[in-house]
Amino acid sequence: MNDNSRGSILADAASGGMDVRPHDGSAQPSSFATRVRAVIKMSGSVSEIARRCGFSEGVVRSWRDGNTDPSRGRCVTMAKTLGLSLVWLAAGEGPMILDGSSEDVARTDTSESRERSGGPAQAGTLDASRLAAAMKLLQSDIEMAGSRFSPVRHADLVAEMYAILGRSGDADYADRIVAFRRTVVGRVQSEPDAAAA
Repeated sequence: MNDNSRGSILADAASGGMDVRPHDGSAQPSSFATRVRAVIKMSGSVSEIARRCGFSEGVVRSWRDGNTDPSRGRCVTMAKTLGLSLVWLAAGEGPMILDGSSEDVARTDTSESRERSGGPAQAGTLDASRLAAAMKLLQSDIEMAGSRFSPVRHADLVAEMYAILGRSGDADYADRIVAFRRTVVGRVQSEPDAAAA
């Protein structure tokens, strides 16, 4: 069989829905939708995941069906809330469930939780409501400054806003918010695509 025939057979198999990947017993779920279906099976239902993570059922169904992919923040929320490996959820690599000794726990920590405890925090310390509020406030600030919000491009600002919201009872809370908003405006004005937005 020549290379052209092999390519044609693989293309025909792929278009017919056949799985043409080699199976060696260690194959990881290939798509985010496949991994979401595994999480649904483990958790019991779409409703349960939505309730625990603070997402709408429609969003979880959309991920399950492969129509959309979640933001980085939502991946982190799902992994932390359900005790999943973030690396497995995002990339399909490694074990699905965290064992507590994994480097994955340290990778999903916030700098705030590390500062507070003096070391890596335990899984499940992320506050999904506070993360959602941080993202919503940051999105609003960035859009008011004339740019478009991107969770990937602005991940450091999301983390900073999350930390600020965690200290809302502090005396300098308002000063922190004002300073943060100045940082956001400065960042937006220095972005190369700011004029195009």
